[in-house]
Amino acid sequence: MVTSALPSSVKELPEQFQSFLRAHGLDAATPVIPLKDGGNNQVYRLCGVVRDYALKCYFQDPADPRDRFNTERVFCDLLWNGGVRQIAEPCAWDEPSRLGLFAFVPGRKLNPGEITRDSVEQAAQFILQINALRESPAARAVAAASEARFSVAEQVAGIARRVEALQQIAPETGLDIQARAFARDELLPAWQTIASEITQQCAANRELNATLPTAQRCLSPSDFGFHNALQLGSARLCYIDFEYAGWDDPAKLVCDFFCQPQVPVGFEFWDFFTDALAAGLNDKSALPRRAKMLLPAYQIKWCCIILNHFVKSGKARREFARGAASETARAAQLEKARRLLKIFHGMRE
Repeated sequence: MVTSALPSSVKELPEQFQSFLRAHGLDAATPVIPLKDGGNNQVYRLCGVVRDYALKCYFQDPADPRDRFNTERVFCDLLWNGGVRQIAEPCAWDEPSRLGLFAFVPGRKLNPGEITRDSVEQAAQFILQINALRESPAARAVAAASEARFSVAEQVAGIARRVEALQQIAPETGLDIQARAFARDELLPAWQTIASEITQQCAANRELNATLPTAQRCLSPSDFGFHNALQLGSARLCYIDFEYAGWDDPAKLVCDFFCQPQVPVGFEFWDFFTDALAAGLNDKSALPRRAKMLLPAYQIKWCCIILNHFVKSGKARREFARGAASETARAAQLEKARRLLKIFHGMRE
């Protein structure tokens, strides 16, 4: 783990990092630029003589069993070795120090309002390219995605746990008290209504309540959306951050894609994206129906994710990547969750 003092060259990184980088041609004088986009990990740009690299230091905590390092390593190697080039080239891995070295992608983050039909089509084609590898031997080494659930009931239960965690916010500050009140008085009642409706639909349709067959699962980047994309000069998109990737329910992938709030995808593209995936994954009937039913649940899930600054495990990841959040930043997250819940509620009316 890198110290809180931001390094400006390789020689200011921990010794084990320096050893790893020296082995790959980066000496002590190589300039280092901390990149603050990551929400869970520490990321640095290394300005090499021949090419630039991105060095990623993965978060790990005994309270969070997810292995972000190995998840990304296995998934990136699967994609790159399978000929998928819409990702940063993985150059080297160091498991003891939990480091990944990638070719630096000279792209820019997309802004809200920039998403077009071409953007959405590129995203759909990327998912289908990944899933063209699903029968390869390397795909068998890929585990289930983070929070993968293969029945509607399991997905509902997983989101319920997030809602419940927010009921336990420790009232340490006035802002904590406000967040806890929002979770209790607004988020929880909305969730209870949605969960009840989904449960009723499943009770009326046995097929909806069945565990998703293996043949209908997909390889998913997880946390997939334009917040994890870079636009290159040609308007071609490159996708990053696969530390939660794995086998998953494609309906969950669709819902997360449309619910992530950082670079929103307009719902006018819902049918286009969902139908493209359903056709490419040979699941033309079940996928659109499951995704439509689960969408309100995932809207609540994303309101919960926005409030991770108030939950102990979420605080730890963000402090590792970015340092402790200010009260101003936490207040902004609470306001964002309020605003998003209001938007989602309006969609249901």
